[in-house]
Formats: sequence, structure tokens, C-alpha cells
Amino acid sequence: MQVKALRGVCIGVDRHLIAGDVEDLEPALVTFLVGIGAVEIVKNPPPPPPDESTTEDDTTAKPARAGRKEK
Repeated sequence: MQVKALRGVCIGVDRHLIAGDVEDLEPALVTFLVGIGAVEIVKNPPPPPPDESTTEDDTTAKPARAGRKEK
């Protein structure tokens, strides 16, 4: 789980977080650190919507079938 440090905290032997650091930690450690108010869980932002300029609209769409014109 990704967490963001709210203050300096030790997360293991020779492993420390400084306020603002983001780290991926195991769930049991996250539960403890959230409980003591040292970190907050980082929510993954929703994916950005698809770019509208890359989608084709009706005016720029290619014909479904190329060939000779009918007489």
C-alpha cells in the first residue's frame, strides 16, 4: 500500500521516512503507522479521460469502403 509520511518516522532497520515522502509498505505496517498518525494512505487518482483530439468525429472519419464510384 502506498502511504505518504505526515512526519518523520522509522519504518525498519535503517529505513526512515521524512514528512512528505511516499513509499509502498506492507499492510500490517501501514495499519500501525496510520494508527499512530505518522502516515496517510495515498489514494490512486482516477485515470485521466481520453484526449478528445485523438478521437475521430463524423467529419474526419474515413469512408468504410474504398472503391469505384457507382454510375
